[in-house]
Amino acid sequence: MDANIIETAVAIELECAGLYEVFAQRFAVRPEFVTFWRLYAEAERYHGATIRVHQMAFADRIAQEQLAATPAEMNELLAYIRERRARYEREAPTAAEALAIARHIEASSAELHGRTQFFQHLPEYAEFFEKMAEEDRAHREVLDTAVRKFGGDATTGV
Repeated sequence: MDANIIETAVAIELECAGLYEVFAQRFAVRPEFVTFWRLYAEAERYHGATIRVHQMAFADRIAQEQLAATPAEMNELLAYIRERRARYEREAPTAAEALAIARHIEASSAELHGRTQFFQHLPEYAEFFEKMAEEDRAHREVLDTAVRKFGGDATTGV
């Protein structure tokens, strides 16, 4: 498989972590929200590390042409995250905006993970890929809980 796919996937996770750290800084007056964003950032760094570890196991066993998700789509998501990070390093989002952006990123990332369908090409890793899909779903649930707790509407505002 093209190493670019893996490197871009790792970059997406790490850029998300950076964006969520920016959100933590922007909400410094709300300690509970700061903790939420820092924990969320740590989860994204963990995802990046997990992808990198599994890269060693399967990266050379799948050709790029076998995957439905394209490097261009992945780069588009990465650019979106980078643009949001740069924007919110300059200006503060509302709680609703931050949560909506995170939810949009999680949904986009999960959709790309689903479309790569690694499990079809590497059935011996199906359990691992299902676990990642479950973590994506869990992240969306955490965001929905945060919307109820911290206010806002996480379905709009992207």
